[in-house]
Amino acid sequence: MLVFFLIQSFFFAPEVTAVFSPEDGHKIIYLIDSAHKTLDIEIYVFSSRDVVEAIERARDRGVDIRIIIEKDVISGENDAIFRELSAKGFRIRYASEYYKLTHSKFMIIDGSAVLVGSHNLSNSALYKNREASVIIRDPVTAQKFIDAFETDWRLAG
Repeated sequence: MLVFFLIQSFFFAPEVTAVFSPEDGHKIIYLIDSAHKTLDIEIYVFSSRDVVEAIERARDRGVDIRIIIEKDVISGENDAIFRELSAKGFRIRYASEYYKLTHSKFMIIDGSAVLVGSHNLSNSALYKNREASVIIRDPVTAQKFIDAFETDWRLAG
């Protein structure tokens, strides 16, 4: 067992990239642009036009996209994005009321990479605020996020 752990740790160590805004906000757009198969997003605030354009490009490449957003955002910003993306045929759901809030901020790219941290998908978060997130490229970690997303997708309305 120890040998397996050492081999796995040495050969399959997760790749972790720090993303700090405002200086690295564009890396989140690049990450969306890197998706080839799937893109699952669970986010508290979604209002960035740059992100809308990036997911539209992903859809045009044939990427399967699912989005969960919080309904009870004080600013009400999510309602406009929800209506817009629904009208454009995106699979988008409001987060379940099972939780008081879905304050999650993560996306899963192609089932093997995860962005998780403090970033909302707003222009302020990407380009103005001090935000800190990480991109983790590791199928084992990604699977844990996939499992959580699948649960939340089933619960979402």
